[in-house]
Amino acid sequence: MHHIEAIDLALGTVERHETEPQSWHALETVRNGLSTGNCGLRAMEVLAAPVQVVKPDGAPYATPLAVPCVAHPLEAEKLHFLGRPFDTSYRLFTNAEFLDFAKQCFDAAGMDDSLAFTTTLYEGSRVTIAKRLPEADFKDAGGYEIRGYFNLFNSFDGSWAVFANVSEIRTVCANTATMNLGQGGYSKKHTPEGLAEFIANFPQLLADALTTHKGSANDYLVMASHPMTNRQAQAFFVALLAKGEKLSTVAYNRAIEGLAPLFTRGKGVKGISRADAYCAVTEYFTHNASAESNAPEGSADNYKREARQLLLSDKLDEMLVKGEKLMVDYLARK
Repeated sequence: MHHIEAIDLALGTVERHETEPQSWHALETVRNGLSTGNCGLRAMEVLAAPVQVVKPDGAPYATPLAVPCVAHPLEAEKLHFLGRPFDTSYRLFTNAEFLDFAKQCFDAAGMDDSLAFTTTLYEGSRVTIAKRLPEADFKDAGGYEIRGYFNLFNSFDGSWAVFANVSEIRTVCANTATMNLGQGGYSKKHTPEGLAEFIANFPQLLADALTTHKGSANDYLVMASHPMTNRQAQAFFVALLAKGEKLSTVAYNRAIEGLAPLFTRGKGVKGISRADAYCAVTEYFTHNASAESNAPEGSADNYKREARQLLLSDKLDEMLVKGEKLMVDYLARK
């Protein structure tokens, strides 16, 4: 699920650089030379509207609260709220400030301000930007180039802290955002001190993130170095999804009709290695499970973590034997 709604599209915030491949949902607009300076996010003016309540006697009562909002892009004369009310201890980080902050981070690291992809999510309430990071690129065992990205997130009511990571996942939707959050990174609360510290430390943060990312890339290369047949992949998917010693029809169908085709026909796969099985699992659960399920410790996230661990472990052969037996027993019952 992408959670890019009609309001997000009307706000004009869903964009990609002309050199970037189209996203899986294809909802974005192409902008030549997309950057922190010219992206549609900058034109989205976020306001802090004071919250006033009415007492039981009907008299108005001023509160220390404000609610983040924008002019409603689809209904004239209305405001569209971007999250829950916040008090004066919270620092509202508008899009203009967020983009200026991103540029300051890039400047501190000697980078330009070009962007690969931008989007708001959940009707404008959360913001993501992705920047191409060629120094994070790597090639798998088959020579296929895996692109690297720097991802930066924001929200208007504190539901997300300011978050950054380096990943092979370009953030283009809610599920890819959740995957990056699940991979880990660096975050700071919305305070002037915290954001100033983020900028000052950004070059080192970026270097550390690249080191962490290279560890993930090495895991991928290890998986890519181990051949896997289509039948073995099917056995792996069955064993991954099976509960207990008996395979259900639901689990069998998800493994054989949902996961198995992605081993050979998913994005960027060749159908020849453990890495392709891992890509199939991540693609399937990213696009067939909810954002909540893909969140850290959610059921989809747990499947992806378990798949990675098993595909890198010495116990995989035992799991393949188990999966093969489950398939044979299931088909014998039909």
